[in-house]
Amino acid sequence: MPQPKVNPNSPPSPPSQNHRGWTLAELLISLALMSVLAALALPTYQQQQRQARRSDGQAALVQLQMDQARWRSAHDSHADTLSALGWANDQSPQGHYQITLSEANAEGYTALAVALGGQAADRECTPLRLRWQGTATALFSAGEHTESDPARCWRR
Repeated sequence: MPQPKVNPNSPPSPPSQNHRGWTLAELLISLALMSVLAALALPTYQQQQRQARRSDGQAALVQLQMDQARWRSAHDSHADTLSALGWANDQSPQGHYQITLSEANAEGYTALAVALGGQAADRECTPLRLRWQGTATALFSAGEHTESDPARCWRR
């Protein structure tokens, strides 16, 4: 069967509708919408991460409290260093907080968990402070000197 003759001067046939792509305007609008959504979601996500990481500092302070109770049962005073309690380093288990111990004596002690790295952006709840005096435990945060609202940072 003979092939039909094609006129070389005729315009090319239009492309098939099945191969239509995005226009530049559609692409820019999509990118703008994704940027707005990311800008709204990222701060919330980071705040949730910081709140979840607080448990690392809290767990370290609770472990320190148990270690102090064990130490106190065998000694006349509380331990004044972390190494005396058997701690190899001064960081929380996941490394988000630096743990310090101060004011240790026969009556009590104060332990601090100061945020490190990206967790330091959690300004409303750093440092976490646990104070044990006599038979009472007081929980503080953000440099507070009174037990005003420990539930804000110390959720159990």
